Amino acid sequence: MNYVEKIKRKLRKTGGVITGKDLREENIPTIYLTRMVETGDLIRVERGIYIDSTGDFDEYYFFHKRYQSAVFSYLSALYLHQFIDIIPQEMEITVCRGYNIHRMGKSVRAHYVAKSIHGLGATELPTIYGNKVRVYDLERTLCDIIKDREELESEMFAKTINKYVRSKEKDLSKLYEYSREMKIYDKVREILEVVYE
Repeated sequence: MNYVEKIKRKLRKTGGVITGKDLREENIPTIYLTRMVETGDLIRVERGIYIDSTGDFDEYYFFHKRYQSAVFSYLSALYLHQFIDIIPQEMEITVCRGYNIHRMGKSVRAHYVAKSIHGLGATELPTIYGNKVRVYDLERTLCDIIKDREELESEMFAKTINKYVRSKEKDLSKLYEYSREMKIYDKVREILEVVYE
């Protein structure tokens, strides 16, 4: 089987999206991506990321593939969890302190945390196109928005807290565990006491 056929087979498995990294892992020369763009078999959507005619322009997935140390957080996490029904105007991510985000673009809002809590609550969720991306779970997301309450408009904050409290998937013990590690336990307890009253 030639390289182009191998690439096409891989595209069928990945929903029409492929990266230069995918090819390097399979020991396929990346020049074939350029050749397939020239013949019209692929479209280059970003540096190192390509789609075929069946691929969807999945902005969250492309970002995830390009910046794998970033974790979707705050409103972006709520959106990916289908916890809010608006599409955020900018992608919100969390990275370790000192991470250089200057290449990420103006539509990205970065939050910085210590390395010790960067992975806390990180999981994977599918985007609306079915591609998996790294995102914080609901409990970590709730801790983040409680910690930075002033960054979220009050109506959105109240709706999110109330929806979480009514959710069957909530895990209060995990929420309190995260809040202790993030040193915001009293804030979280205080807010939940108000909601439960």
